[in-house]
Amino acid sequence: MIDISLRDTRAAARPRLEAPRAHLVGIRGAGMRSLANLLDEAGWRVSGSDLAGAAPDDDRFDVRRGHDARAIELAFDVVVHSDAVPRNNPELRRAEALGIETLSYSRMLARLMQPHTGVAVAGTHGKSTTTAMASEILLTAELDPTYVVGATSIGGVSGGHSGRGRTMVVEACEYRANFCQLQADIAAVLNVEPDHFDWFESHAQLKAAFRRFVRQVPSSGLVLARADCATTTEIVKHLDCTVETFGMKDTSTWQARNLSSRRGYYSFELCCRGQRVCAVKLPVPGRHNVYNAVAAAALASHCGASAGAVRTALESFTGLRRRLQLLGEVRDVALVDDYAHHPTEVAAAIAALREMYPGRRLICAFQPHQASRLAHLLDEFARSLENADKIVVADVFAARESSSQPRAIRAEHLAERLQALGCDALHLASAAQIVNHLKTSLLPGDVLVTMGAGDIGTVAHELGKGLRTFRKAG
Repeated sequence: MIDISLRDTRAAARPRLEAPRAHLVGIRGAGMRSLANLLDEAGWRVSGSDLAGAAPDDDRFDVRRGHDARAIELAFDVVVHSDAVPRNNPELRRAEALGIETLSYSRMLARLMQPHTGVAVAGTHGKSTTTAMASEILLTAELDPTYVVGATSIGGVSGGHSGRGRTMVVEACEYRANFCQLQADIAAVLNVEPDHFDWFESHAQLKAAFRRFVRQVPSSGLVLARADCATTTEIVKHLDCTVETFGMKDTSTWQARNLSSRRGYYSFELCCRGQRVCAVKLPVPGRHNVYNAVAAAALASHCGASAGAVRTALESFTGLRRRLQLLGEVRDVALVDDYAHHPTEVAAAIAALREMYPGRRLICAFQPHQASRLAHLLDEFARSLENADKIVVADVFAARESSSQPRAIRAEHLAERLQALGCDALHLASAAQIVNHLKTSLLPGDVLVTMGAGDIGTVAHELGKGLRTFRKAG
């Protein structure tokens, strides 16, 4: 259970309220939204601000649109900010002037994790799903964990929960080496690939950050590493703590055996040290989710979950928003939305869709996320998208990068690279242009996937809203 007594001792003279107060700057971010829910459940009074304003499906918090120093009250116990918020933000500057403690999102997670058995899930891909799966297993086992997931479950409003159990499970992001703020007792490294080029100048720097992350695990703790990722196995060598592996290799401590699939949905036997734990039939598609499920099962088992809880939770896992999420159908066209924004993720998502919809034409509306990532991985992106029948490339979503900054690489370059590979590809700058194009080019039986970590998902939603034949899937 979260200790609600967290306060800044330097500001003891400030007015005291019955419930502690937290103000979240950038509250609409997925992780920040989950943190807000956790604090709310723990008895905090939560407010926030965001350039996008309040979430349309969540009115529990007092959220201002934009950032204004007048939003900061002396009664706040802590002001938390996301990485997207610059240090010269007027609300942060006002909080500091008033002596109110300001913490980054990752430092706040570290503070909240201190009284718990901390479980941190890191890796280039699969963090959100693995964290959510592990948390669901622990809930099913009636261990009531506290958790923070950087995504929202399908049908839910948040990925955060304040539990009464001793375990706290968090998604640990490697950007800016933020995960090194966490003092985890159990750490998972799902995979490590080049990424976050706006922070890490080389792959060696990225690996060094992961190495520092796992070295912080105490000798009494555990590191779980993917067995068939060479970089991951290199990073976890010579640690003082116990190291276990997961995957499909026979040498894995935790292994998925006897895989079978039906239209992209996988069943397997979960084994630990060669012994059968349970059989699992996943309700979420994709071979990549087998890896996520095995990692989640291993983590939850070390936290006290039984084999029965593992099986029950994984077989009832509804999935996360924007992770191969089937939105519905319009004129017999399946509409799918996915968060993939790295070539490995793109390839995995498209491979899963090919299994789910064999023989159907697959159209991918892809929005590159950050020019730096596109510049470093241009060829890899082209090859990962090559398996789609048609690709529409949207303008780059700038995210943390300045949209006014001159760019040597643009979305047009990806479309041109795809065309050079013989793909049916074109560049359309805006979501509105893409929607108008797809309204006239989609055919009955097609599968449309909108893909990227930006706002490309609005394309599928606008297509659905705009046509009367739209019906909810399932």
